[in-house]
Amino acid sequence: MASKIFQTLVSRSKASRSLSAIQLIATNKLHTSQVPVKEIQIPTQWGHVAAKLWGNENQRPILALHGWQDNAGTWDPIAPMLAQGCSLLAIDFPGHGLSSWYPPGMHYYPWELPRLILHLKEYFQWDKLSLLCHSMGSIAGLRFASLFPDDVDTYIAIDSLIYDDYDLNFVVGKYQTNLQKLQIQQKRQHLEPPSYSMEEITKLWHLGTNKSVDLDSVQHLLKRGALPSKKDPQKFYVSRDARLKYTLFTAEDKKFVENLVLRLKCPTLYVKAIDSPYASDEYSVTLREIIAKNNDKFELQFVPGTHHVHLNNPEKVANLVIPFLQKHGLFSEELTKQNN
Repeated sequence: MASKIFQTLVSRSKASRSLSAIQLIATNKLHTSQVPVKEIQIPTQWGHVAAKLWGNENQRPILALHGWQDNAGTWDPIAPMLAQGCSLLAIDFPGHGLSSWYPPGMHYYPWELPRLILHLKEYFQWDKLSLLCHSMGSIAGLRFASLFPDDVDTYIAIDSLIYDDYDLNFVVGKYQTNLQKLQIQQKRQHLEPPSYSMEEITKLWHLGTNKSVDLDSVQHLLKRGALPSKKDPQKFYVSRDARLKYTLFTAEDKKFVENLVLRLKCPTLYVKAIDSPYASDEYSVTLREIIAKNNDKFELQFVPGTHHVHLNNPEKVANLVIPFLQKHGLFSEELTKQNN
């Protein structure tokens, strides 16, 4: 059945590639009976990108991009709040959640993510993109919005903007370790990872984020990020591609990054979590100030919370995001009601 669905998706003509035309994998209601949620698959050359569509499928959605080793479930708590006035398409990046993994022998590279955004834009034939991003997704979103400044009408970043400025000696040393571990992992792709009870895997995920994801919030990520063990159905394993752990987050020349962000011109909302260590180094702050000086549509808001504040405390972030979207004509409860 799954293969037939995928064949149907691949054979869709370009003219019919709208959200309403995509084969729907499942439809259900989550969190509120007034917000429809649909699982969809978007074909790619290596398989598919899985996504959750919140809200009205006849509206151009805001594209939601998650962080490293997370998945589209990161938006589950906040999505119903936003979907009252706009549509939201939350994707699983390749290798994450329910999306296809890269082929054997390949590796994940962060600059592939802006290209994926371009693929989605071309696939859906969107004239513009509206971006809601977190962490790695924010870095990808900034890169795309800077490279294609005329194609993005709004960019919302949660707790990250650029890749943090780490010590180069540390980065180079980490490359050696990562490449060695990656070689080992390439030979273990066919093996099932270690499995745990639901309580154990919840705690491990919580600790794996340095407690950034609250224990109660882990459930939203586990829905798309864990599978029952074939050896013991009472246990579960983390189902994302283990090669993601060894992603090479390449340090970039500061002049290159400065020139890149100077191209960002769309209305931008940056929500910085006070209790997060990310994007707090001197260079990240300097780049943030450069963006603010160059873009008069840049807004900065600080909120108490961890790196995953949108997941743990969605109302804090929604109270900032919704007014921003309203100001730029992307959030309207009346329009959503009329189209539903």
